[in-house]
Amino acid sequence: MSKNKQELATVNYRGQFYQVDARWLARRHIARKIIVYSLLIILAGFMITPLFYAFISSFRNNPLAWPPSVSAPRLWPPNWVAAWKLGIQGGKSGWSGGWAPGGQVELGVTFRYPESSGTPPLPRVQLLAPPYESGMPSPIPATKVNVVEVQKKPSHDGVEIAYHVILTHQGDKTYPVLPLAVIGTKGAKFVRATLPPDSVSSRISGTYLTWKNVVPGAIGYIFNHYIRALTTYKGAGGSNLFPRWILNSLLVAALRIVITAITATMAGYALSRLRFPGKNFLFFFVIFTMMVPGQVTYISNYLVVRDGVFGLSRLLGMKTFLNTLWALFLPSLVSTSAVFMIKQFMESIPREIEEAARIDGANTFQIYTRIVLPLSMPAIAAVSILTFQGSWNEFFWPMVVLTNAEKYTLPVGLNFFLHYYQSVTGSVWSMILAGTVMSIIPVLIIYIIFQRYFVEGFHLSGIKQ
Repeated sequence: MSKNKQELATVNYRGQFYQVDARWLARRHIARKIIVYSLLIILAGFMITPLFYAFISSFRNNPLAWPPSVSAPRLWPPNWVAAWKLGIQGGKSGWSGGWAPGGQVELGVTFRYPESSGTPPLPRVQLLAPPYESGMPSPIPATKVNVVEVQKKPSHDGVEIAYHVILTHQGDKTYPVLPLAVIGTKGAKFVRATLPPDSVSSRISGTYLTWKNVVPGAIGYIFNHYIRALTTYKGAGGSNLFPRWILNSLLVAALRIVITAITATMAGYALSRLRFPGKNFLFFFVIFTMMVPGQVTYISNYLVVRDGVFGLSRLLGMKTFLNTLWALFLPSLVSTSAVFMIKQFMESIPREIEEAARIDGANTFQIYTRIVLPLSMPAIAAVSILTFQGSWNEFFWPMVVLTNAEKYTLPVGLNFFLHYYQSVTGSVWSMILAGTVMSIIPVLIIYIIFQRYFVEGFHLSGIKQ
């Protein structure tokens, strides 16, 4: 009888208590959890999938290829080994590659020919010059080319012939890259190669296989597009611009975080802990300015920055703040949303702590610096993260006030990348995606490190005690 006795649980439904089967209730709770977590996983998938696909595509040679694919030869470990060996054969390093004096490279290439083609001629090899925008020297005069047939075997739809393309360095200079094209005769189908080519195209004259660098080394092969993004475009002084854009963005973000933290905490402390005439009006004004779109003030901010903030730029020896990093953070010295968030958080701090400090002889500034600020670190961390993200991703205002490429921030620089390559060589989407992925990394690191403070700051900002 005891085994068949049903265990009951009491539940509250719309103010009424009911007795239900405890096992049924447990299964219902499990089902709810499964549904909720499944929906969260699906939602996270929709949000993460574009970032994941952009990351994979940054390693592909043609990210716009149709149909879409997540296959990237640069991420296959066997190709890493091949790139390492070719880098060593090039005479320099298995990591970074290079084409050094005395180097000799054997690049294996296999084509499939129809049975009726007879004895096909050897593939033609064409040495290529590095991209013009890279500014790299051409290795063509120092390179000797020889092609030999090493194996011939029948296949199910023809005959496969393997060749070795032997490249010998006969000069006395070292070159960073060795671009190459191997052209099979008409009707030849590419089968395999020691290192997968960057592009394969069939033309009237034959099958073209192209390598941007046949001596890349492992790192140079895997992160080729990232290295090109960092080193290809140079400023007037010859320095690489992409690292400069990253430093500009970091500098502006750091200045904004420091200034916002100081002004927001001081204003938040005054609005939440002090009593003075007009306090409620000031807080209403803060709320009102949060409702005004930033685009409304762009013209007035531009005029103020153009005039050097009422002539203050002359104190720094400048006629205007346009085309300087000053123009990026001066209009945003005070963030009303940060003031509002800090104020709400500080109101959750018990006033008994402040009263005890006053009894011990602390003045208002000491209470602010030694008690309220340390207790407000979660809110300050949350505000700092939001400020960093807003500054790091800001595009329109920097594009308006900056005209010198060396002063660009990263979002404006990426846009410059896009238009520059469209006008010179056509869009190099793999390199643009590599730059985009690098621009996301700092934000992800900040969120991962300070996630606990971020969530805690938002949670406590709406609590009053």
